[in-house]
Formats: sequence, structure tokens, C-alpha cells
Amino acid sequence: MARVFKRGRDWWIDFLDEEGRRHRKKIGPNYRVAQDVLHDILAKVAKAEYLGVVEERKIGFTDFCREYLERYARTRLSPRSYEREEGIIRKHFIPFFKGYLKAITRSKIEAYMAQRLEGGASPTTVAHEFSRLRHMLNWAVGQGYLKRSPAKGVKPPKPEPGRLRYLTAEELARLMEALEPSSLMENPYNKGDKVSDLVRGYLKPLVILAINTGCRLGELLSLEWKDVNLRERFITLEHTKNNERRIVPLNQEAYEAIKGLPRRIDTERLFPFTRHQVHGAFYRAVRRAGIKDFRFHDLRHTFASYLAMSGANMRTIQELLGHKDMRMTLRYSHLSPAHLKEAVNNLKLPGEDSELAPMWHQRES
Repeated sequence: MARVFKRGRDWWIDFLDEEGRRHRKKIGPNYRVAQDVLHDILAKVAKAEYLGVVEERKIGFTDFCREYLERYARTRLSPRSYEREEGIIRKHFIPFFKGYLKAITRSKIEAYMAQRLEGGASPTTVAHEFSRLRHMLNWAVGQGYLKRSPAKGVKPPKPEPGRLRYLTAEELARLMEALEPSSLMENPYNKGDKVSDLVRGYLKPLVILAINTGCRLGELLSLEWKDVNLRERFITLEHTKNNERRIVPLNQEAYEAIKGLPRRIDTERLFPFTRHQVHGAFYRAVRRAGIKDFRFHDLRHTFASYLAMSGANMRTIQELLGHKDMRMTLRYSHLSPAHLKEAVNNLKLPGEDSELAPMWHQRES
């Protein structure tokens, strides 16, 4: 039911939208104008209800970003991923895309990517930012802010090949030696209560665990004792990059590393330290070992690389690393000629005595 009614000196309209919600709006002192407004609104409601035609809702891009972060990103992403996404939106998207959301066009998106590349951002970074922007615009379509996404058909720059740095056997031996507490405590930068605790009893077990499980640093730093099952030899990662729980088995080295950790009474975390503290102490150990161009995250690459070289199949490596996209895992495939060799060895061409022979001859005829 829709109507025009008068309240005081002004005319109002009363109507139901396409979802059945009731609205009352004050129009003004002119009855005919109120009738025209109501007629126009009812036409839009009918288009949405019966034809699926949705009128774009007007919203500023900055306001839309706030809504996206609160309604989607905060509830769907891990804290670390949310922090990264909020930073991209605040530092890059909002300063560039000024005005209304509906003013964003394909050419404007392409101009944004060109500006970022000219400013020194890598193609991989720009491709990642475009992926986030495209997701936001698709979400805007679902919320009724846009009829279609202006990102459709836009091609981002081709990402660079993923970094693949892993330790050689010699480098690994040197790193383990440099991680000995006696060696690390000689460095004057490794002083102070927290840092001393880290290098004395935690840093080497942390590195051993990273290199034998492939876990990210954030995943290891969030581990609590309730997440550890030493009897069955696995850990449960509750806080992952993909915000999905992951079970990681422990080999003998990882098991011994956890078992030997000092247990604190002031926290349930296995490694009660910050990223900054870990990175600082780790990089000093790397320099002491004489290892060039090596980051903590490369311990994860080392784990995956040696799995591949040991003959593990790509699907297994994908599950252990927690990759959603197999393309992330396939960067290690060239290190595993075994899986190609196995495929060739299992090849059976049809001969007279082959089980495939009847079908083969049938196709030939």
C-alpha cells in the first residue's frame, strides 16, 4: 500500500520497498510534487521486484570503504590480513579514487595501476592491489551500490615470478651453528630482558620448527600450548593467513624443538615475542653465519623446496603449506623431477597384450 498524506503543512509519502520494508518520507508543501515523487519511487520498486533492475545507490568512495572494512573485511579476514588490506585502502585507494563510488570507471582503474607502477611499485604488488579493488567493486554490486563492476575486463600487470630462496645444506649447518645461544649472546644488540630470553631459549627452536613445518612466522608466534599435541605429534594452527584452521604434523626435529622449549607461567604462548624482536635477532644470526639474501619467510621456502626434492607430490605440499591456490605451490615443481619421471614410467602404450589394446584397436577401426 502506498499513499500521500499531509502532516502539518507538509505532504509525506508512505510506501514499501522491493524487500517489503516500510518507508515514510517528507516531501514538502506541494501535493503534486509528492505524488510525482511517489510515482517515481514505485516505478523503481517495481523494476527491482519484477524485472531485477536495481538502481545504483549513491555513496562516497571513502564511506563505502569504511562500510566494506567493517561489514566484510573485519569479519572474514584474519587480523593480519585485515591490517594489510586496511593499509592498502587507506594509503592508496582513498587518496586516488575521490568522489562517489559510481564515478570509478575502467579507465580510472587503469590510470591507478599506471600511477602505482610509475611510482616504483612492483607488478606483483599492483596486481595484488587490483585484486583487492576488484573484490571490493564486486561486493559493491552485491550490495546494490553498482549495477556492474567497472573492473570487469581490466587486465592487471603480470606478476613477477615468486621468490624462491632456500638454504643449501652447507648454509643450513652454518645457520644452526650461528643460532647457538653462546654465539648469539656475544652480540651487544642481543641484550635486554626480552631479547636475551629469545636468543637463549627460543630462537633456535623457533627456526627449527619453521624449517620443519613450513609455518609462517605469524602462525608460530600465535601458537599456544593448547594447540600442541605432543602425544599424537601435531600442532593446530588457529590463526592462519587464510583464516582457516590447519593441522600440521611434527617430525622428530620439530617434536624435539617443542618439547625442549622453556614453559612460562606468564603466558600460554610458545613464543611470547614480537615479529620485530624475532626478525632483529634472526637477521643478526644470518649475518653471523655469512648467509646472503635470506629472510625468515625463506625458511618456509626451504621446507617446501626440500619436500619437492624428496619426491613429495604437489598436492601434499599444497596441503602442508596451506595454499588455497595450487599455482602458489607449483613454483616448487621444477625442483621435483621425480614426479615427472614417475608419470613417464607409469605410461603404458597399448600393445597386443595390453588391457587397452581392444579399446585402441576399436578406435583405429
